[in-house]
Amino acid sequence: MTKKTNTVLTIPRPRTAALTEKPYPVCGPGFVVVEVAVAPVCNEARIYRDHQFEWHDGPEHLGHEGVGTIVEVAAGSRFEVGDRVIVFQGNSCQECFVCTQGLSPTHCLGIPYENYDDGMAPQDVTAGLLGIEKANNSESGGFGMARYRLAPEHMVVELPDDLSFDHAAAGNCTLGCTYTAAEHLGIGAGDVVIVGGVGFIGLGAVVNALYRGATVVVLGRNEYRMNLCRELGAHHVIDPDDPDWLRRIHDITGGRQGADAAFECSGAPYYLDRCFAGIRRYGSIFSLGFLGAGDYPISILNTVMDRHINWTGGHDVRFRDRDGLLRMLGDPRVQRQIDVLVTHSFPMSEAGDAFEVALTKDCGKIYLRPGE
Repeated sequence: MTKKTNTVLTIPRPRTAALTEKPYPVCGPGFVVVEVAVAPVCNEARIYRDHQFEWHDGPEHLGHEGVGTIVEVAAGSRFEVGDRVIVFQGNSCQECFVCTQGLSPTHCLGIPYENYDDGMAPQDVTAGLLGIEKANNSESGGFGMARYRLAPEHMVVELPDDLSFDHAAAGNCTLGCTYTAAEHLGIGAGDVVIVGGVGFIGLGAVVNALYRGATVVVLGRNEYRMNLCRELGAHHVIDPDDPDWLRRIHDITGGRQGADAAFECSGAPYYLDRCFAGIRRYGSIFSLGFLGAGDYPISILNTVMDRHINWTGGHDVRFRDRDGLLRMLGDPRVQRQIDVLVTHSFPMSEAGDAFEVALTKDCGKIYLRPGE
């Protein structure tokens, strides 16, 4: 009898993606095994290019988003085989202040970022995704870019019957993290919102701001992505290299002399500078992107205090936002926008081609399909 295995995506060296066969996941109490239907691409294209990993990644540990069907449960599970689910990123402790307040699992106190240089942790950390295989004594399944994925039950939510995998798969690092950002900032009708540094997260920020009735001003230079923003319904697209870019924002915002809020989605100082300049006094900035370790020079007095600017950031979907996010993903208009912003789909066996497309930046969100 042939022993069941798990197909896992690896990036063994720069500019190389390959599949490897590993043992089928071992599923312990509190976990389920999900057959992955869609594994969206997030930071893996950069990993593919540079072979530099974040604390939760490794050459055979890739992918933190995904949707699929449960194929195995442990005794006493609240789920059943056949349930269609979204897997939210991370694996939080469920007991700390962050977890009990319904906040974001990647900010769980079980992940002591404060003790890591430049936000990086040793690869033997037991928190987050890295701890999943250890907790189950499993040789595979802890990450999303695999045929079968181990998922903590508290990080799994069943999908409505009428919500497709392709639409639900936008619910993490595209529409999910930006949903939480918009909720945190209280974006609503009548607000003017800047979206700067537009990749797939920025496209998600555009959709979230529009969903709440805001006027959306996009700052960007990549014409492919600017056309996607226009197709999504952004009200204004401004080239931030235009000498009159700030005057144009002031014309849009009138007496406020700046936008109410900004989503900065790249981490690039170029776009951070423009987001700070483009928001009004008492405005807010939410950072959703980063370029790795590095300092950002800022005048606390002139840039923050004198203008009373609120600046925050985050990675993912708060526990308290899951129900609202699923309602949004079920909205027909949002689904049409997801169809626009998801521009490419590849079998996982062609992941290298997917990453090459991502590196061109002439794309929106890219999906991998482990079952193809």
